[in-house]
Amino acid sequence: MSSIETIEMTPARSKGRRLAKLAAPALLLSLTVGGLGLAGTAHATEVPSCSTLPGQTCPATPGVSGSAAQPSAIPRGIQAALNYWRQLHWPNFRNIAPRGAAFEVENYVDRNGNHIHGWVESGGQYYDNGGALINFMHHGLAGAGAQNYQGAFQEYYGSVYNSNPATTNIRTGNFRIVRALGTGDVWVSIDHYSSFRYVGRP
Repeated sequence: MSSIETIEMTPARSKGRRLAKLAAPALLLSLTVGGLGLAGTAHATEVPSCSTLPGQTCPATPGVSGSAAQPSAIPRGIQAALNYWRQLHWPNFRNIAPRGAAFEVENYVDRNGNHIHGWVESGGQYYDNGGALINFMHHGLAGAGAQNYQGAFQEYYGSVYNSNPATTNIRTGNFRIVRALGTGDVWVSIDHYSSFRYVGRP
């Protein structure tokens, strides 16, 4: 059975380090923090332009499926990471989750004597290049109170890794999670932001 015992945050490619401790409900967070500067690059791909074909209308938000009335199913491969981010109370770039912040969420010995480790990693601020998510919200497709949203988004890698991805340079894959900080609306992507599925406010 997995448990979150300690969370070590290690922003990638930082030199200076300081140690901070922080208490949260049901969690003891042990944070190793290196420079908390924000990444200046965006990781979203441009949303393809929508060309209207005869007899068809262009969707309000190309590349985004689901709605508040009918949220998309969460892909199985992303569910575990999403559960951990929720248990961590959605850290974000404004506090302790800049790009490359890694959190240890599993650290236990299983019944066969194997030492199990699990890590999740933050992507920092998500800039929504192309405006797919903000347009989705402005068209009233997200939850209540989101139609006039002007706030920021946070990105999270959507996998659980068996070693610290910030220090071991393992491949992080294409699964991503994006959350609107002001409303809690969440989208997932299985193809590194080429398309999104709106999954509600988990």
